[in-house]
Amino acid sequence: MGPHKAEEKQETIRDQEQQRFETASGISIEELYDGNSISELDYERDLNAAGEYPFTRGPYAGMYRRRIWTRRFQVGFGSPKESNARIKYLHENGANGFVITIDLPTSYGFDSDDAVAAGEVGVTGVAISTLEDMEDMYAGFGPDSVSYALSIRPPVSSVTLAMLACVAEKKGVPLSAVIGTQQNDPFYQMSGGPLQTITQFFPIEGTLRLCIDNIEFISRHMPRLNWMVTNGYNLRETGVNAIEDGAFTLAHAFDIYRMAKKRGLDINVFPKRASFFLSCSIDFFEEIAKLRAMRRLYARTMREHLGADDEQCCRMRFSVQTAGNTLTAQQVHVNIARTTVEALAAVFGGAQSIHLCSYDEGHGLPTEESSRIALRTQQVLAYETGVTKTVDPLAGSYYVEHLTNTLEQAISEQITEIDAVGGMARAIQDGWLEEKINAARYRNQRDIDSGRKSLLGVNCYTIPREEEAPVKVHKIKADEWGEKRSEYLRRYRAERDQQKWHDALSQLESAWKENQNMVPPIMNALKNKVTMGEIHEAMRKAQHWSFR
Repeated sequence: MGPHKAEEKQETIRDQEQQRFETASGISIEELYDGNSISELDYERDLNAAGEYPFTRGPYAGMYRRRIWTRRFQVGFGSPKESNARIKYLHENGANGFVITIDLPTSYGFDSDDAVAAGEVGVTGVAISTLEDMEDMYAGFGPDSVSYALSIRPPVSSVTLAMLACVAEKKGVPLSAVIGTQQNDPFYQMSGGPLQTITQFFPIEGTLRLCIDNIEFISRHMPRLNWMVTNGYNLRETGVNAIEDGAFTLAHAFDIYRMAKKRGLDINVFPKRASFFLSCSIDFFEEIAKLRAMRRLYARTMREHLGADDEQCCRMRFSVQTAGNTLTAQQVHVNIARTTVEALAAVFGGAQSIHLCSYDEGHGLPTEESSRIALRTQQVLAYETGVTKTVDPLAGSYYVEHLTNTLEQAISEQITEIDAVGGMARAIQDGWLEEKINAARYRNQRDIDSGRKSLLGVNCYTIPREEEAPVKVHKIKADEWGEKRSEYLRRYRAERDQQKWHDALSQLESAWKENQNMVPPIMNALKNKVTMGEIHEAMRKAQHWSFR
């Protein structure tokens, strides 16, 4: 049998299997939708214009007619100088926003020369240990002109936030003018792992305190800086479906908002710069409906349950990354089609910024070539397809509106279940979320293994290994990066004023024990050359002291 006949046979089998007419989340799909499918829909109550409550059609009037979404790219490897060089390359090619990925040691608060960092320096992201490192990341740019989204969590995000504020001061940029996004999700690092994943190096009580400290500092001093309340993307990458994705993300945000209110923060102020980082997966219409449903449910919950009177605080804004877990290492160029469909769904869903994964991410860090293709794909969508010429063009579709209503109800019901177990923080600490994620992982693998879920190149339309296109892989130089970073930190520590360093550490510990907002004392410590790891350790020790 020739290759074309073999593919025709596979296609016949696949068509028979596709008689399962439901979304990826298991929502039944009718053959035809009509006016009866949305008979309960009220335009002003459920849709309204973009920029008007409940923001189903978009958070801003005019949407992409007035401003194209920010085209973000994930950057971060090796040293800050190397990452800065990649940023400059992408910026010259039209990128205007960057997700800065931090390496594993930095994400847990360790300096590059710590014993635990061996073999991991600069591998999964950029290594940042000092204020100088952050200054290198912004070389050639101002924090008021180029948007960085720092992919990090408390307690480390308190240090990177302080670094950003110090960089702004040094460059003469008012804190009120700083733009970008500071990730601030205390739980994103554990998505699907046991609670020990995030508590082994820093107690959970301190992590939650610093999360609220960051919100307080940003809302009072940096009104243009977004703070990312929930990293829904990492949750979705564990394998949960669109309903669970929406529910876990929103329930977590509402839980953090309740903690902020308990601190005394104003619900009509601090949510204005809250943002979300979401995944857009491959089920095109379900993902569009999910994004619209989440925006509407967020608005209603903020007004009706959390007491927000200011409509700006009811407006859900989010960045979207195409789904990494839909990409394959086999037939990698097919990933370009996958990410294009996912990015288009994000556009129809009204995203404020989009990060389109590079086709080679199943093999390693994106190369310059694959990053450029990902950028060009977004530019084709923005400037050639015409999809930006009217706002929310799928509004009124019987199918899309029915699916939006169905998803809103399903997500709301799941949030009610989470609230019944004490909220998302309690659900995580009790292992409830871990159980849900493990079940989703099992379900996904079972469906792929059985062929119930099609994954081209993996369980259908496969090709011999020798026919696979060669893939250029970004070279990892972990040993070289580690040695250079260790030498840099040795010199950095040797050249600092030891008395000022000691005094700054003492002030940091006192601030923790006195329950002060920790961002200003961290800024002071950084200016006196205290490193990321030293700040992390000082706060950890101070917290243990406070529990004695």
